[in-house]
Amino acid sequence: MKHNHGTTSNTDEVFRTFIGEKVKGILHGFGYGHSKVILVFDCGWGLCFNSNGSHWVENPSDIKSMTNRTKRDLADNNRELEGILHLAG
Repeated sequence: MKHNHGTTSNTDEVFRTFIGEKVKGILHGFGYGHSKVILVFDCGWGLCFNSNGSHWVENPSDIKSMTNRTKRDLADNNRELEGILHLAG
C-alpha cells in the first residue's frame, strides 16, 4: 500500500496515512510550549500529537534529527549521573 504522507495537519488523513504500518518506537519532545509525543513507524515517518490537540505527519529526516538529539541528551544525562555517583562514593 502506498501512503500519502503529504497530508494536511489536524485532518483524518493524518491517521489514514499510517494504516497498515507498524509502530517502531516513540519519541517525547517539546515544541512551541506544548509537550509533544511522536509515534515512529517502520516506514521512518512519524505521527505527532501535541498537548493542544493538534496532530500532523513528521518526515523521516526530522525524525532522525530528533532521535539523534535524544541520544545526545541521554548520553549527557548518563555522564552527569556517573559524575554524581562518583562524588557520592
